[in-house]
Amino acid sequence: MSIGASYFGNRVPRHVAADMEGLAALGFTGVLHTFSENDLAYYRETMGRIVAASHDAGLEVQIAPWGVCQMFGGEAESRFTAHNPEVGQVLETGRRTPAGCPNHPRVRQFCREWADAAVETGADRIFWDEPHWVHPEHFGLPEEHWGCHCEHCAERFGRELPKQLDDEVLAFRETCLVDFIGDLVGHVAGQGARPVVCLLPLTGGVQGISDWSRVAALPGLDTLCTDPYWKGFGEPAEPFVREYGERITGLAAQHGVSAQLWIQGFRMEPGDADDIRAAVAAARAAGIDDLWTWGWEACAHMSALSGSDPAAVWEVLCDSLTG
Repeated sequence: MSIGASYFGNRVPRHVAADMEGLAALGFTGVLHTFSENDLAYYRETMGRIVAASHDAGLEVQIAPWGVCQMFGGEAESRFTAHNPEVGQVLETGRRTPAGCPNHPRVRQFCREWADAAVETGADRIFWDEPHWVHPEHFGLPEEHWGCHCEHCAERFGRELPKQLDDEVLAFRETCLVDFIGDLVGHVAGQGARPVVCLLPLTGGVQGISDWSRVAALPGLDTLCTDPYWKGFGEPAEPFVREYGERITGLAAQHGVSAQLWIQGFRMEPGDADDIRAAVAAARAAGIDDLWTWGWEACAHMSALSGSDPAAVWEVLCDSLTG
């Protein structure tokens, strides 16, 4: 049974080491460290020391591309797309965005370079977190817009993409995203590392992947994962977690990979305690043995993610997960 938490916002190794010892003492077996583009530029060797300190505490380590190219989950900005705006996804309106295009060869190369650095840290698993097409609302744009209409997408599509997001375009976007994920999974696995893919808990709409078996079947994949953060999606906790827990355990068994699921621990209140317990119970009932929460101490140190009483929420999370 694996129990982990994400950890971010601290790059002082001795303080991280103390926190890792504390996490292990609570009964956790793993930690996920975020690895942003800022970390890649300025803390690359430091991240190796942080991973080593986590291992010294007896923890398994995952490492994630926090906000890399604005194509993965996380509250971090992209230096690469800011410095190279021509690689950004183009909306159907013709506006270019700060989110990198998965069909752009320079974006793929940069993501591989990030992966090389992530593997060098010595982390046990490389966690591809919520790979997605552009979320226009992240950049202050109406959410009904979508990408991408760049020249690389048009070349792959065979002609200029239509302005309407029809079934043909949705299928094309899904194929492109799965191919992008597969390229990164294969790149990591080729170095002897263990790739994880965490899919958004969506199977429809603009951001969903309808056929998760395409990801589960990717050569070299170690772990199929999802993060059904019920409060963030406005869904009831137990059935939402149960649905996606059963989805990934079934696919994992079919394709010979591991299954992992994340429990929401950010923007939570003490009044959410029953939902947290129900979510953990639903995940366990679905057969999840690799259960994690975002994030450490209920994200108390990050005001944008913490609730009014993160200490109380963290106590419930620890009791539910480790009890």
